[in-house]
Amino acid sequence: MVLEKKDKKILDTMIEEEISKIPGLVKNIRLPQFQGVFQIANESEYVYGYTHGSIIGKFETYYFVVHSGKKPTGTEVDDIGKTIFAKSGEIRDAISKAR
Repeated sequence: MVLEKKDKKILDTMIEEEISKIPGLVKNIRLPQFQGVFQIANESEYVYGYTHGSIIGKFETYYFVVHSGKKPTGTEVDDIGKTIFAKSGEIRDAISKAR
């Protein structure tokens, strides 16, 4: 079963919210107290991975499980992934602009 229209809309909203947080994330990981702890070799890839994981974690855990009362099916997980990857360009653009 693919994502329902309402679920897809919530996912799109969550993606936009996480994209809007990228400048703050970049600023924070550049703070001296974080640089020594995280030892990030590639800032852009770290931020991309963090943002991607945050979207998946929030949607699958906070929204899907809490509101739907179940974990997403394999097909729904595929649809979630496709939706996020369709926004990859926007995520990477936001990372580039935050540099």
